[in-house]
Amino acid sequence: MRQRWVCGIALFLVLVGLAGPAFAQGGGNDVNEEVRRAVERAVGASVSTSVSESLSRSIVSEGIRQEGNTTIFFSPFYNRTDGDFSFASFTADTGGATIGFLWKLNDVVLFHGAAAGAVTKAKTEVEGFGGTTRVESNFVDGRVGADFIFLNEPAVKGWFTLEGGVSRFASDVPDFDAIWAYRIAPSMTFSGRMGPILFEPTVGFGFSRAFSGVDDADTVVTFNPSFALKYRGEKFRPQLNFAYAKIISPGLISRTEDGVISVGPEILYAIRPNMLIGGAYSYSTPLTKDVDVNSHTVTLEFRLIF
Repeated sequence: MRQRWVCGIALFLVLVGLAGPAFAQGGGNDVNEEVRRAVERAVGASVSTSVSESLSRSIVSEGIRQEGNTTIFFSPFYNRTDGDFSFASFTADTGGATIGFLWKLNDVVLFHGAAAGAVTKAKTEVEGFGGTTRVESNFVDGRVGADFIFLNEPAVKGWFTLEGGVSRFASDVPDFDAIWAYRIAPSMTFSGRMGPILFEPTVGFGFSRAFSGVDDADTVVTFNPSFALKYRGEKFRPQLNFAYAKIISPGLISRTEDGVISVGPEILYAIRPNMLIGGAYSYSTPLTKDVDVNSHTVTLEFRLIF
């Protein structure tokens, strides 16, 4: 049972993007406690941040420049993550989707919301236990937010985003309680335009904390800078996305991990001015030394504007 419990924790850490700091501690009798402490500090960080960045960098940006007041979007995705540590290795396959909306109240205020769900199946091998363990889990996340435009010139735009949400992680591992957490994420984005080229840097922070399923959980604070370089043609709209996430509190984690980077292309195609389809690929990996985790995500995108 201990093997499946440890494997379930490993799967959770894959979803929140923090497998490295926990497993870098090594194996032995301290693994349970060390991994559990990492879980308490990392609930929802990576998945929630991904949703937040997608909304801020792409949906909100398009909403500010378009004529329609409402955007409905749907994005199914698939992720494959592999990890190899000194005492364990795993492979995780995740499928899920995000559905949401953006509504422009006026030229200054926009509101958005999204719900995401994912199912993960992982195969894990832990040195010393023998054999292969398979674990299945699910993750759901819901959030709402508001965007306030403080700069609205043809060449330069800027907006402040504040959103909050709740997430739930559950696993089929025996005696593993579902973990509920909340997250608050403020961010600021600028969008500079020169002809069809847009450059959009974002600086954001995330504050997340588990309120059920773990005891005495600390608040996790993450620093999330990112940028998108876009070409906006009449039909084809390719772009390059880059994001970095670094835990800055609590110190136990921030001192032992160097953050996670994510980079990849995205392309949208306007079937009609108010209907877009597209896809994206991203590669993510932690920068922490001696942590070998590689994550590949493919996303399809459907947007309707009216």
